[in-house]
Amino acid sequence: MNAIICPVSDELIDSNVSRLTVFLNVVLMALFIITLKPIFIYLVAADYFIRAALKVQYSPLRLVALTAINSLSLQKKPINLAPKIFASRLGFLCALASSVLVFLGFPVAAAIVAGFLMILSVMDSVFNFCVGCIIYNYIVYPFYHKK
Repeated sequence: MNAIICPVSDELIDSNVSRLTVFLNVVLMALFIITLKPIFIYLVAADYFIRAALKVQYSPLRLVALTAINSLSLQKKPINLAPKIFASRLGFLCALASSVLVFLGFPVAAAIVAGFLMILSVMDSVFNFCVGCIIYNYIVYPFYHKK
């Protein structure tokens, strides 16, 4: 089997904080799916947008996760930031699609998209398996690795 190629950057982040941040998004997505109240998916979309397009450090959910991790005095586990940014961009697209669907009056379709994102986020936060790296490896990398 070929090795999976993920995007790489010079910046590192704490894996514990990253995984807890994603898990907090899972909780918000679950609340959306259970209640169909749009505010929850809007918060998810906003958080993914902040982490994908602005700076990871500005994410409100990341700040909550950082506070929790620091209060538990867990040892830092540095990981590369680039794969997390790529995964956040994919997460933002799913959360945006779900937000648009619920705004247009299709709550069941919105919940299905949110459920898909929730499954991917659980894989990342609980099992430390990033589907974004698989997508990058097979869809993005083949078009850009020769440039």
